[in-house]
Amino acid sequence: IETNRTKMVQQKLVKTFQKEIESGAIVENGQIPTFRDLSRRYSCSVTTVKRMVDDLARLGLLRVIRGRGTFVAGQEKEAVAPERSQLIGAIILDDQFLDTLEQCKDDFLGQGWMFSIYRSTPDAQSPERERSFLRKAQELAFSAIVIEASPIAPVNTDFFRRMRSDGMKVIHLSPYIDDMSAECAFLPDFRSAGLLAAVKAALAGYESITFFPADSRAPFSRLVDAGIRQIAGEIPLAVLENAPATRDPEAVRAFLRTVPRRTAVVCLDSEMGSCTIRCAQEEGMEIRKDFGVVSIMESPGDKSTHSFMTFDFEKITRDALNFAIDRNRSPFEAVCHCYPAHFCDLNTL
Repeated sequence: IETNRTKMVQQKLVKTFQKEIESGAIVENGQIPTFRDLSRRYSCSVTTVKRMVDDLARLGLLRVIRGRGTFVAGQEKEAVAPERSQLIGAIILDDQFLDTLEQCKDDFLGQGWMFSIYRSTPDAQSPERERSFLRKAQELAFSAIVIEASPIAPVNTDFFRRMRSDGMKVIHLSPYIDDMSAECAFLPDFRSAGLLAAVKAALAGYESITFFPADSRAPFSRLVDAGIRQIAGEIPLAVLENAPATRDPEAVRAFLRTVPRRTAVVCLDSEMGSCTIRCAQEEGMEIRKDFGVVSIMESPGDKSTHSFMTFDFEKITRDALNFAIDRNRSPFEAVCHCYPAHFCDLNTL
């Protein structure tokens, strides 16, 4: 039930909102910002913004166009979206997603869709190279961009939003910011991977656990850590702090000297896992006796030789591509599907 105070705040916001629209302060090419951006501007919820937009749309001041955005009435033609080609772009690392895309794209080629793939691993996920590829996608009116690899610092976030405003779908296969609720995303569930790793460690008799994030500042690294901590207190399993956020072998060895026996080490990727095993053995530690290792994912070009987590990459990829080619789905549609992790036991945990 809305109180009088709530109604007064709502009315004040609507007046401010309408004034800024009429003055052009928040209008660009006839279009107003996204609901999410407006909620930040006015320090209110997205629900409140939607109500304001609905109110002004009923008054005939705004027009909401499905798949395009919200426009000032009469200015819709200032931002006419180009007709979309049957081209799908992909920014992919040299990993399981690339392999899966190569395997399943023939099914979509048979439906008349073409692919342009940018492998960002050789460029170390360069923001400039990514932006160059995105600009070319805009010029050629791609229907969609599927992005697994986005630079750790999300410098192209505003570019993604403009592309969606222009009618192009931007689909993410990995979280590139902490809050993906307003994005279109088909994601491996990294939180569940961390949780599952901790459960497997407890079932194997380990008494403590630690997470080696390597040098990653990516959001999925924080999700793994959150999953471990979520379940560790219930099992119980002691979480060891201050694990090195580096791939430097000396730092890894120094930390391993401080851990108690029967510690499970969760590594972000198989490269970090292999480094951990080598360092531990150099310190005279025996795998599965003194310590165990499990990696959250396989590194690009590195076939894991120890236990690791995996995901149904084919289903993730196909679901993302089916969304990309579905003309009835809007570029502004907030979609977030998460796919559970599965444990591959190679007897190192």
